[in-house]
Amino acid sequence: MNALITSVVNNKLNDIVTGFFEGNRICDRAMSVLDVKFVMNKSSSILHEKLAHLFPKMADVVSDYQGSRNCLTVYGLTPLDDMDYATPQDFFDRILSYIIDMESLCYETYDMAMKESDITTASFIMKFMKPLSVVTNQCILLVDKGRAYNGDWMRFDHDIDDFVFLSGLVSSDKPCIMTQEED
Repeated sequence: MNALITSVVNNKLNDIVTGFFEGNRICDRAMSVLDVKFVMNKSSSILHEKLAHLFPKMADVVSDYQGSRNCLTVYGLTPLDDMDYATPQDFFDRILSYIIDMESLCYETYDMAMKESDITTASFIMKFMKPLSVVTNQCILLVDKGRAYNGDWMRFDHDIDDFVFLSGLVSSDKPCIMTQEED
């Protein structure tokens, strides 16, 4: 059977998959820095589980979709990450910039799918954008809270439970469906 996604659109989906693995690497490195350099063990633990681990799951949603359309996923290289942040705020700013870039990549993929008359992929991307925007909202909140705490990173670390809300964005029983848990 032939692929049901054109190669140009599938390549954009591959870029999204690779991008999410890069996000995982950015977060994993930052969690090491938060944990060791800034002694923000609670923040590192929570953000590692709820943010860093979310990115490969989001990549899996895209690759599962590709497979359902009889297309292969290509996992691109992710760059070395040896970033040494001067402050935790530097990481929060970086991850917000990263997630905004991922949103733009998804918009480009949507546009490409529409140009290629691939309504199914365009619809998939539109549905995918909702939970992605939740991640963006979380990253905005981390940036804003970091600024509001005005360098009091020990207090930020103590209070982080109160402002990290990511959970349930990727359903474990239906890996191609992304949802947000209701509280």
